Amino acid sequence: VNSNIKFLLIFFLSVGQVLLLIGGFNWWVDPYDIYHPAEYKSNDPTWVSKQLRLAKAYRIRQLKPQGIVIGASTSQLGIDPDHPGWSEKVYPRYNIAMPGANLYESFRYFQHSHALNPIKQVLIGLDFVSFNIFYQLSDDFNESYMVVSQEGKPQDHNLTNWVVTLFSLTAIKASQKKFFYRGAGTHFSNGTEIGDKLGLQTRNNRSSMMWSATTFVTRMLMPPPSHRFCLDDGVRENPSFQYLRQILEAAKENETDVRLFIQPTHVYYLEVLKIMGMMGDYEKWRHQLIDLVEGVNKKFPKSLKFYLWDFSGYNTVTMDEVPPAKELKRSMDWYYDIGHFKKYLGDMIQ
Repeated sequence: VNSNIKFLLIFFLSVGQVLLLIGGFNWWVDPYDIYHPAEYKSNDPTWVSKQLRLAKAYRIRQLKPQGIVIGASTSQLGIDPDHPGWSEKVYPRYNIAMPGANLYESFRYFQHSHALNPIKQVLIGLDFVSFNIFYQLSDDFNESYMVVSQEGKPQDHNLTNWVVTLFSLTAIKASQKKFFYRGAGTHFSNGTEIGDKLGLQTRNNRSSMMWSATTFVTRMLMPPPSHRFCLDDGVRENPSFQYLRQILEAAKENETDVRLFIQPTHVYYLEVLKIMGMMGDYEKWRHQLIDLVEGVNKKFPKSLKFYLWDFSGYNTVTMDEVPPAKELKRSMDWYYDIGHFKKYLGDMIQ
């Protein structure tokens, strides 16, 4: 019996030491910038884990921004919240847009931000694919990251998140990547992705445009596992429109200044929609957005009016010339691929 007790004691002490070592390493490396975050200097480059939803949720807790950018990867890459188009009185400002974010995620991060500090200004980038009723939540989204529930009630999952950020396998992998990373950074401190970081410099050429056009259908327009697109099933209102309306109505009630815009995708994007016979859905989506914004404005006639800017369509910018086959590595002026535009274009939007 004594030998069994001794064995168990040694076993649990050994496990405890290993966990302590793992937790200490993850705390020291701090892959999510939770335990000793860097000072906020909006344009300083910083390394951010690919678990963006966790990292940005905690960055919001630290910064408590007054101005936020909402959207998917297009907004994360192209919109700079340090642009002079924002009010100087609104500070700090943070880009909470994330790759593959649908409107439910955007709604929850808006709630999360507003619960920590009333939001004064919001810029919302709208992507057609995000309104597909078959578009699923990202794998790394977790309700426990939010300080409030969907109903707006305070919630505390600090213990769970503490375990995840210090002792999980994903935390160990993230720490390893950060520890061995030798680049300047993946994002600016204000949450905007660095467009000229390793990998994107070679993306803005003919081959990347061709690749993005061919993979757009299977990855974004009709994503797995269903590989279907539906804007309206005729049974109930599209949930994405509901969540967008909730964001706008909450902003109206709190006198938040909101600007919305339809992403200026490259014309190759529209040509793909034409080939797929989906331009009717695209036009319907645009008109539904107009009706939604107008409806919210009419519901709150005495508040600040919200405007929807449409930068889509065929124009000199969206018709940015794709380099010919003999100039494969020539950069495009405004785009990285059919959906992602450069900061120069994002500055024009603002």
